[in-house]
Formats: sequence, C-alpha cells, structure tokens
Amino acid sequence: MTSPAILRANNPCALRPLSRGTWKGQRGTIRTPGGLYCAFVQPVWGVRAALRNLDTYRRRHGLASPAQIIARWAPAADNNPETAYAKFIAKRTGTPLHAPIPLDYDHTRRLIAAIIRFETGTDAIGPDTIAQAMAIMAQEEQARGRDPTPYLADAAPLKPLTRSKEIALGGGAATIGMGGVLATAPQIIEATRDTVTAARDASAALPTTLADQACIASFALLSIFGLAIIANRLTARFRALR
Repeated sequence: MTSPAILRANNPCALRPLSRGTWKGQRGTIRTPGGLYCAFVQPVWGVRAALRNLDTYRRRHGLASPAQIIARWAPAADNNPETAYAKFIAKRTGTPLHAPIPLDYDHTRRLIAAIIRFETGTDAIGPDTIAQAMAIMAQEEQARGRDPTPYLADAAPLKPLTRSKEIALGGGAATIGMGGVLATAPQIIEATRDTVTAARDASAALPTTLADQACIASFALLSIFGLAIIANRLTARFRALR
C-alpha cells in the first residue's frame, strides 16, 4: 500500500472494509499491493470512520493505551511495524506506552493526527478536517444518549438551539448557543421590539437633539439584530449540511 493511494481514496487512517456493511460516507474499496482498503467520498468521512473505530476499541474491547490500540490497528502479524507505531502514538499523545490515553478532545485529536501521520507519512489532512470529523462524532454521540464532550473543542455538552445562555448586549439581550449559533428569529424579534419600544418611550422626554440620537441608536440596534437573524439562518443551514 502506498500513501498516495489511501489519500486519493480519502482514507488517511488506512481502514480496511468492515466484515459486514460499510462505513458512513464510504463509496467503495480500493485494491493496493497491501490489500483491500476503504474509499470514502470525502476525507472527513475517512477520519470520522477512524474515530468511530477507536471508539469501538475503547468501549467494546477495552483498548485504550497506545500499545493496545496499535496491537489491533496494525498488528505485527500483518507485517506492520507495531512496536515503532505504538511508540510513535505514545510520543505524539504524550501518554506512556501502556497507559490509557485520556478520553478528552485534545488527546483524541492528537491520537487521530498521529495515526494519519504514521499511515501516510504526511500531514495532508489538516486540523479543520479533523475538527469537522470530531464534530460529527459529537453529534452522533449525543444522538445515542452518550457523552459528546471528548469530541467537543470546548469540552461542554452540545445543547439544542432553544436552550441557550444569555449574553448582555447594550440594554437588551441576545442568546447564543454552545456551537456559536444565535437564537431563533422570534426571540430576536421580540427582544428587538422591546428594546425599540423602550428607546422610543425614553426619547419622548428628551430634547429634540437627544431624541434624534436615541432614534438613530434604536435603528442601529435593530440592524444588529437583523444581521443576527441572517447569521442564525446561515449557520443553521451550514450545520444541517454537515
């Protein structure tokens, strides 16, 4: 097997086909001198499959240390440099050879990046693709009722867009979700209406010049909330496409 072959197949972690079924995002297989390997529609799905495979190792087989993982991932019996591979993973993750790799975002990211580096000899798969794959894993884990935090950069559980934390914004309030998504349009419109009404009432008691300034400020605030609505819609669509 050559690294260009698996990279062209969007399989940077050199995954073999499953005995039954296919990986999500898999478009077939490729045959190389090293045998049969999966091919994916995009690199992110190849990385996501590798993360899912590692999750199975840990949950189903209790494999968590560099030595344990690589003994199954690339065993010496298949003519792999198992010992050198395991030591490489240990060094890149900062974990002793026979100690469990901590199940958190940083160590999981280092682990998958180290596997890609060892399998391909390159850093052809960038951090953005790895982050996307981990975000997919987080969504899947949450959907399965499991803790998604090992795959979240901020180590905080995902929350539905309607369950957000408030942040102060001038005299009003906006809401922003854990994924950086602004609150739903009705909430924004309601907050905008309250803010503009309060500003209008206050401006009635002010001199003409100050009243004009208050109206301008209200209009500016309304524009900000309008942009927030657009950002919410675009971000929601982007998240849906992922």
